[in-house]
Amino acid sequence: MTDIKTRYRYGKPDGDGRTPVYVDGADEPAGHVWKRGRGSLPWWSEGCGDSGAVYYHSSKRAAAEQLVRMVDVRAQVDRIITGRRARHTQAPTGWRFASWTEIEREGYRQVRPVHRAPYVYGDQGERYPDTFADQPVTLTRVTTLHNGCVVVSGTEPGDRPPYVLLMDPAHVALGALVREQEPRYIAPGECMGCEQDGPLYQAGTRLGCATCTAADLGVSAADLPAAVDDDGAVWWSVGDTVRRKGEIPDEDAEPETGRVTEIDTFIAERTRRIAVDFGDRWPVRWQPAGLAPVS
Repeated sequence: MTDIKTRYRYGKPDGDGRTPVYVDGADEPAGHVWKRGRGSLPWWSEGCGDSGAVYYHSSKRAAAEQLVRMVDVRAQVDRIITGRRARHTQAPTGWRFASWTEIEREGYRQVRPVHRAPYVYGDQGERYPDTFADQPVTLTRVTTLHNGCVVVSGTEPGDRPPYVLLMDPAHVALGALVREQEPRYIAPGECMGCEQDGPLYQAGTRLGCATCTAADLGVSAADLPAAVDDDGAVWWSVGDTVRRKGEIPDEDAEPETGRVTEIDTFIAERTRRIAVDFGDRWPVRWQPAGLAPVS
């Protein structure tokens, strides 16, 4: 173990008698020590960037060693923060992260949401995925609220009550786990395996019908993705400005416009419903195909 006395060196005192202390050969000082008074704790230490926090010591050596310990604490905190941030991309074996937008677009039926999302450090708003649902949740609905929060609904394996999870925006940004080999719905066509016509799914490089794809992956055909199919040309997001197609109050007026305040994506039904505030008392729910962007 390295002797703490060999880890620091003193620099040249400044005009106020404050001596910089350099730790582990760093070019910048970890802090300063200086002597004030004649009591039992005449030596003071202050770390750089500590916002004026001062510590009192019996000797100059004790003051310098306090700065070494502070460097070690910062390094440990940095390692913890780095490790927590790395978990954004460290998915369990056989799984990968997918954004909630991808999950909605592709209609992924079975996902493992982030169940515990603590702050990376303090309460600065950044979160990291700590724990996930033990078993995949079969999604039925994903609702994005006006404030960026998201509510997901579904069912869990076994005799359990309906599954509901409310996530704040930083929690939403973590996404959820989907299987690495999760197939994607492509289009109707002929299956490469059984040569039957029907909806085709792509898993890796293989195209197959729902029955063959489910058999290859060892899952139920009912759990295969069902991409949204609502004839909407635009993938709307909360906060977008929209207009009602074909509704012009009179020849001189602009088409009536509003703001998207809430979106429901019904996974199993492959549809979306858009709540739009047109300035009336209550938002109006629309199918995406009935709305157009404001040019």
